[in-house]
Amino acid sequence: MVEVNYSLGMLTQDPPEIKKMGVVSVRHEMTPVVFKGRLCRIETYWEDGAHYAVLHDVEKQEDISLFAHKKGLNFFSAYCEDDVLYAFATYVPESREAGGTCTMFRSEDGINWEETVLFSRPGWRLFNTSVCKGADGYYMSIEVCSSVIPGDPLEAEELDPDIGHPFTLFFLKSDDLIHWQWLPNDHSLSPERYTACPAMRYSDGYYYVIALVFLPHRRLAPYIYRTKDFFTWEIGLHNPVLMYSKEDRIPKPGAKLPENQIERIRHHNNINNCDVDLCEFEGKTYIYYLTGDQGGYGVMCEAQYDGSLDEFLQSFFK
Repeated sequence: MVEVNYSLGMLTQDPPEIKKMGVVSVRHEMTPVVFKGRLCRIETYWEDGAHYAVLHDVEKQEDISLFAHKKGLNFFSAYCEDDVLYAFATYVPESREAGGTCTMFRSEDGINWEETVLFSRPGWRLFNTSVCKGADGYYMSIEVCSSVIPGDPLEAEELDPDIGHPFTLFFLKSDDLIHWQWLPNDHSLSPERYTACPAMRYSDGYYYVIALVFLPHRRLAPYIYRTKDFFTWEIGLHNPVLMYSKEDRIPKPGAKLPENQIERIRHHNNINNCDVDLCEFEGKTYIYYLTGDQGGYGVMCEAQYDGSLDEFLQSFFK
């Protein structure tokens, strides 16, 4: 891979104005998606040792359906086309030496779900995914870790010869959302450093990826990149996209949150904004992200940009 960075002395426009709205849920990874004209989220939920997905109506603050109640499936993401909703999840085996699997769930009504195992990768552990439609098919970004994590994966110094840093983003292509082909290993982001939690979208001939990076002193923030060929990557001019702040501890007005969690929400150790995902709805870009200690505790927050998704993505490179 090749990275294109800032040039000395270059001029830029103002960064996009993002308004943080506050905490909206105590669940985990999520993808906002417009399904049958409604703003929804597919959320990852953990309970009684099992993981499952929730299709949630944002306006009503009600769950539409629960699905994929299977131990081990995790890190759900979503994609919608022609009023058909797709959810993607990975299986991370308990044994670090085993490989990972990616599964897709498909629904036309948001209630009944068809399950298809898409692919597996022996020796690789698979985590977060993101899917979008591009100029010549569908593309998936997937977070990969080596089969055996060397010590602390955040601060790993020894790189896996096939993967790179224990958390690196790889890419796949499909013509039908069912059959996927891995792009070459050198079409990745970025094997030299911690790069995780992808959100990928296509706009104006580019594939944009928002990914979590590891900052000094164990702090984390999302950065934005774009590419046309998955080999040469431009780094956004206005990074990070979000930065942890006091707004990440304030409940959004009207949000339904467990009373026994309010005190912890207001005082949790806030060192990251991770797992960013986003969509356009009624002329605004809705941005969801997790905040917390990146060690087991996090809450879901909402932010908004007053403009289209295309405008939002492109504004980081002007």
